[in-house]
Amino acid sequence: MLPRAHPTATARASAIAVVFVANGLGAPSFIPRLPERQADLDLSDIGLGGVLAGMAVGALAASPVAGRAIGRRGSRPVVVAAALALGASLWTAGAAPSPVLLFLALAVVGAADATMDIAMNANGAAYERGVRRSVMHGLHGAWSLGALGAAALAAAAAGLRVPLTWHLVAVGVVIVAAVAVSRTGLVVGDAGGAGVAGPVVAGPGEHGDQRTTGSDPRRRRALAVLAAATVGGALLEGAPSDWSALRLERLGTGPGVAALGMAAFMGGMLAGRLVGDRLTDRFGGRGVLRGGMVLVAAGLLAGVVVDQPAVFALGLVVAGVGCSAFFPLAFSAAGNTAGVAPGAGAATVSLAARLGFLVEPLIVGALAEAVGLRWTFALVAAVALVLAAAAARIVPPTAQLGPAPVASARA
Repeated sequence: MLPRAHPTATARASAIAVVFVANGLGAPSFIPRLPERQADLDLSDIGLGGVLAGMAVGALAASPVAGRAIGRRGSRPVVVAAALALGASLWTAGAAPSPVLLFLALAVVGAADATMDIAMNANGAAYERGVRRSVMHGLHGAWSLGALGAAALAAAAAGLRVPLTWHLVAVGVVIVAAVAVSRTGLVVGDAGGAGVAGPVVAGPGEHGDQRTTGSDPRRRRALAVLAAATVGGALLEGAPSDWSALRLERLGTGPGVAALGMAAFMGGMLAGRLVGDRLTDRFGGRGVLRGGMVLVAAGLLAGVVVDQPAVFALGLVVAGVGCSAFFPLAFSAAGNTAGVAPGAGAATVSLAARLGFLVEPLIVGALAEAVGLRWTFALVAAVALVLAAAAARIVPPTAQLGPAPVASARA
C-alpha cells in the first residue's frame, strides 16, 4: 500500500485561502440587508445597535474557548467544527421574530464566526512559519473577496426580493461545503505549538518565543496604546460595514442598491490587501498606517460633505482601501514589539478588537440618534485622523517589519 501523499505547499495555501473566503461569506451576507430587519422589527437606530452587539458578545464568549480548543486539538478540527456551526446557524439571523431572539441568534453566529476566524488564522500562521514568507495579507485578501461576494449576492437577493432566511440558508450550505472540500489541505499538527505535518515544516520560534512582556512600564504602555488604537480600528471597520446600507437607503436608493454600500467598502479593502505586503516592505508599517488612515478620513468626509449616494459609495471604496491594512499591521506590531511575547501581544490586540466591535454598534447607534447618521460618519473620520497622528506610537521602530499577524478578530 502506497503512503498517502501530503498536500504540496501550494495546495495548502489554496485550501487555507478557500477557508478564508468561506468565512468572508458569513456575516457580510446578513449585514447589507439590515434595513429589512430594522423595518420588520420596528427598531430605532440605537435599538438596532444594541441587537447587533449580540455578534460581538458571542465572539467575546467564544474566543477563550476557541484558543483552548486549538491548543488541545490543533486548528484544523476547530476550523471544520466552527464552519459547520456557522453554516447551520446563519439562517436564524433572518428568521428571528423579535429583537431579543435576533440578539441571541447573532450571538450564536458571532461565536461560530469568531471561532472559525481564530482557527483559520492560526492555521494560516502555521503555514506561514513553515514556508518562511509572508502570506497573511493575501489570506486576508481572500477573506475580503468572500465578503465582497457576499455583499454583492446580498444586493442581488434584496433586489430580487429573495427572503432573507432562504438567502442565508443557501450561504450556509456554501460555507459548509467549501470547508468540507478543503479540509484535507489544511495544516495539521499545530496543537500546542507542535510541528507542522507534511512538507511545510516548523520554523524558528514554532515552539514558542521566550520573550516575555515583563514589568517594564514602557512595554505596558506600548501594549496599551496598541490596544486603544485597535478599538479605534474596529470602529473604523465596523461603522462602514454595519451602517452603510442604512445611510444609502436614507439617501433615497432602493434596497438592492443600498446593499452595495458594504460591497463598495469591501471592494476597497480587497484592493488594498492585494498590495499591502509590497507597500509595507517599501514604506514601512507606520507609513502605510498613516497614509491609510488619511484615506479613511478623506473617503468618509467626502460622503458627509457631498450628500449624494454616488459620492458616499465612492468614499466607501477609498475608506476601504485605507482601512485594509490596519489589522494586519496591528497584529504584526503586537508580535514584533521589543520585549513583548508575540502570544501576549496578539492576545491583547485580539481582545481589544472584539471589545471594539462590541461597542461600535452601540456608539454609532447612539450618535446616529443624537446627531444623525450623516454626521456620525464625520466623527468616525475624526477617529481615523487621530490614528494617523499616532501611527509612530502604534507601530514602534522594532515592529516596522516582521511576520504577519497570528490571528485576527474580523479578517
